[in-house]
Amino acid sequence: MTAFMVNERLGGYTVLKHSVKNDFDLAYLAENGIPKAAIQHLADSVGLEMKDIILLLPVTPRNLQRYNDTDLLSNVVSDHLIALADLFSVGSRVLGREYFLDWLNREILVLGNEKPIQFLRTHAGIELVKTELGRIEHGIFA
Repeated sequence: MTAFMVNERLGGYTVLKHSVKNDFDLAYLAENGIPKAAIQHLADSVGLEMKDIILLLPVTPRNLQRYNDTDLLSNVVSDHLIALADLFSVGSRVLGREYFLDWLNREILVLGNEKPIQFLRTHAGIELVKTELGRIEHGIFA
């Protein structure tokens, strides 16, 4: 995980109100909560709608409506948001932003002809998709 890239995707110090220099800082943020505004910043940085990002998080959209932008998300939601930011950074680096977004919504043979985006609601699924991106990056096609 590149702390710098995750930091940028989540809004940096302006949104996070915490300096992120390494993975320890990200662990601190995951444990203590990330402001809700980071969801919008992640959506903007990836090119998705905020509602699409919210559907990937372990929280209901209705519950999130109750939060102000400065309210801190739970540690579970914050941790998942960090994992998504990391995945989106890797995907954009490996495939380019536009192609990565297209790839997320295509059926992929090695993923059982499922769309990668369907796996992003869990950490195990995020790691599965990230592993496939690593294989693509290194020229290993299954």
